[in-house]
Amino acid sequence: MLALIALIASAQPAPADYPGIWEGTVGNLPIRACFVRRDWGSFGAYYYLSQKRLIPLEAMAGSVSAFSEGAGDPGSPRWQIQSADGNRLQGGWTSGRRTLPVQLARVAASGGEEEGPCSDMVLHQPRLEGIRTVTRPATADGVAYTRIALDHGGRFDARVETFALDGPGEATRRVNASLGRMLAGSPPEWFDCLRMALESSPHEGGLNETLEPVMISRRWLSVNHQYDSFCGGAHPSSGLVYETYDLASGARVDLHDWFIPEAVRRERLEGLDDEAKTFLPALRSVILAGWTDEADCGEVVRDAEFWHIGLRRDAFVFSPSLPHVVQACGEEFAVPFARVRQLLTPEGAANLDALR
Repeated sequence: MLALIALIASAQPAPADYPGIWEGTVGNLPIRACFVRRDWGSFGAYYYLSQKRLIPLEAMAGSVSAFSEGAGDPGSPRWQIQSADGNRLQGGWTSGRRTLPVQLARVAASGGEEEGPCSDMVLHQPRLEGIRTVTRPATADGVAYTRIALDHGGRFDARVETFALDGPGEATRRVNASLGRMLAGSPPEWFDCLRMALESSPHEGGLNETLEPVMISRRWLSVNHQYDSFCGGAHPSSGLVYETYDLASGARVDLHDWFIPEAVRRERLEGLDDEAKTFLPALRSVILAGWTDEADCGEVVRDAEFWHIGLRRDAFVFSPSLPHVVQACGEEFAVPFARVRQLLTPEGAANLDALR
């Protein structure tokens, strides 16, 4: 049967109008589907409205109208587009000896210039219906807060967990808005990552992102932000960085600004809206004092100019920002306040006193 499908696929001309967004049925099961045709090849994806989990469609070798589900493994279900003229698409779905008709009608796309059919929100909107968050109480440093977790019922390869501070006030509202940014928006930011990968691939992206408090003091909130994601492109992205918030104003704080110019260089670079802030040798030498170089990472870490800074109750935490190819060399350095106090501005030193 599979050999016959491949033969038919190679013999039939490709339907001209199949790229786009479609809805209809496979057999009697309602679905939504998309197809994309690029200069380098074709792909598609679809989901059953009852399940709402996306199934990739890989173009079969030598054809632009025959597709294999999933990763194209032998025995995977196959699609064959037989005709696509204007607003109707007809074809067949085959798995083993079972064949079902595919009957689809075209759905108007949003018209976004940068989005392809498989990343268009018109395709995905039904998948986001019923998505919710689950909350539970928690405490840190004797302060009550609320854990917030994404619950999508298994539709997506996504895990998002964050938190919100309890209590009223504009400053608290601003902090919570920043902490909940991945869950906010329409579509939410976490889903933007997933669908971005569909611009050039039938495979949806994935992410695992967690924010949790490291320290809650009267003035400062320190947050551990860990992420591991693939939103398309050549490489996944991963890291562990700290975020710091001023609880008096609700603003996010850049700890680079607590250091004097002899420790942190600030300069405007073409194409960047914000200042580029790099560590100078005076600060790097304090951070790495006593560190025993790892065989393959010593030079990479010692020469790193861009660093992340975190705040704990007893120390700054520094970690180098490294290219993807050497991310395995990433490391955290906890440095007691006393060792870097001479490199702080008067305001930075006052901020530490407020922490204590």
